[in-house]
Amino acid sequence: MVEKGERWPPVYDLDDLVAEIKKLVARPDIETSFYDWRLDRAMEAVEDVCQGDLLELQCEVPVILEDGSPGIVEHPDGIWLVIGNTCDISRPASQTPWTQIVPVISLGLVKELSHTQVDAARKYTQSRSFFVPPWSPASQAHIHHADFLRPVALDKGVLGAQPAKAIVQARMSRAAWILLNACLVRFLARDDGRYD
Repeated sequence: MVEKGERWPPVYDLDDLVAEIKKLVARPDIETSFYDWRLDRAMEAVEDVCQGDLLELQCEVPVILEDGSPGIVEHPDGIWLVIGNTCDISRPASQTPWTQIVPVISLGLVKELSHTQVDAARKYTQSRSFFVPPWSPASQAHIHHADFLRPVALDKGVLGAQPAKAIVQARMSRAAWILLNACLVRFLARDDGRYD
């Protein structure tokens, strides 16, 4: 029982979760085997979409502005990480018409960031974001992260539209997908801090 005014604890075992993230990050091949499939290496594009896929969409990030009105924030790279569950994506749109995505944002050029910034991203120490290793030759010069603070509901009709409105750029390996889910749990179920 938490006393009134005390910080509410996470709803998972923090030590176990952090240990799992550290174990996955410590794998020497985690970045090189992060993707099972990449568009720049593939013979043909995949037609289905799964949790952990990187999508290319030409759209901006919807937000609610300070005055309560809807607005948009520029998203120049146009790359999104699918965080919605694969089973919901595969269900008919009449049952689950939406999935969730978050924008993948460049933190800057690798050569311009400090060693501390690059190391923090690659070790997944940030709870509000998820480091995304390069998925194409064009993305290698930058450090990217998926911004968990900017989720967007995506109508699944976009995923099968012709001509294509969403292109799968990369699909995560199982180890990367487990790391993503561990980081999502850490983000969503971390200690509450309401009385800090």
